[in-house]
Amino acid sequence: MTDRKKLILKWRIDSSPLAGLLDFEVGLFRPEDALGVARLVYEHYGELHPFDYVYNPDEIARLFSSGQQYAVVARSVNGVVLGMIGMYRCAPHPRIFELAQLMVLNSQRGRGIASLLWRRAINELPEVIGAVSIFGEAVCTHAFSQKMCQETGMLFCGLVVDSIPARAYVSEKFQGERTSLILCSKVLKDTPHHVYLPACYHAPYKTYCEHFNIKRNIVLSAPCALPSVTVFELIEFQIAHSIKVIIHSIGHDLPQILCDCENKTGGEGIVQVVFNLGDNNSIQGVETLRRYGYYLGGFLPLWFNSDGILMQKRRDRPSFSKIKTFNHGAFQAKRMVQEDYDALQISQTQP
Repeated sequence: MTDRKKLILKWRIDSSPLAGLLDFEVGLFRPEDALGVARLVYEHYGELHPFDYVYNPDEIARLFSSGQQYAVVARSVNGVVLGMIGMYRCAPHPRIFELAQLMVLNSQRGRGIASLLWRRAINELPEVIGAVSIFGEAVCTHAFSQKMCQETGMLFCGLVVDSIPARAYVSEKFQGERTSLILCSKVLKDTPHHVYLPACYHAPYKTYCEHFNIKRNIVLSAPCALPSVTVFELIEFQIAHSIKVIIHSIGHDLPQILCDCENKTGGEGIVQVVFNLGDNNSIQGVETLRRYGYYLGGFLPLWFNSDGILMQKRRDRPSFSKIKTFNHGAFQAKRMVQEDYDALQISQTQP
């Protein structure tokens, strides 16, 4: 029996529907909400959430009291958790937070709870937590999250294609085997800086800077001698067959690291690699990945205090035709990524 199964049994976590619609209030997470949050996760993901801790109310309460995570919760007058949305530290820069985990009980949907939670979180939490930027991933299967991003000032900056298995969302009816995510961000306090970027990405990067109204100086520099060892961290989502590699400094062993990650994710999975554009050697890193079939995923404002660039690869051909965009910004992000993928395929077929 897995650890998460033991937790589900221990805490008697189930998805029994509530009877009727309940009056509710919205406020910041409280420790006594932890069990309700675990039950909310179970209804939404079943046993397929990427992390075990979400089935452990004690650990949920600890993390939310540690300053690593924050949440806005909708609860009934007698304390039943009906919905939540969280903000989580998500980048090497400690003041960048991801707006994520928006969930509402199936029996309480259609009442505007999700919109209310989203607006309260993005309007109130950044000041409370001192965020310089809010990051988000909007699904490409329905309009709601893309619409809410646009309405609350989040701008689209990339696309991770076929990011997660559709089966991971047991409460949703998604078509296809995997679903894609549109990347978005809301820069609250910018820091202008120099960036090092291969020439093939100068045009889309300049468009991104204009879109976000941020100032960057693209520096052309000669490649530097690389050390032997890459300094990196892995974020592995085993259930999703997905690995994200955060590169802090590039070494000669980067191709072997990529090979190991691709073998781990298998034929179904996806590898994402993020480089620091404030690092002179990022040019070599990105060019190396392109030789190995990686294409653009997007730009990440202030990810390392300087911007990041995300590259991605999956063995199967990306399912661009199945990706739904519901506004111009999301469509432009999709087009930027698809054009780079197409250009890479042409370059690899030429002698």
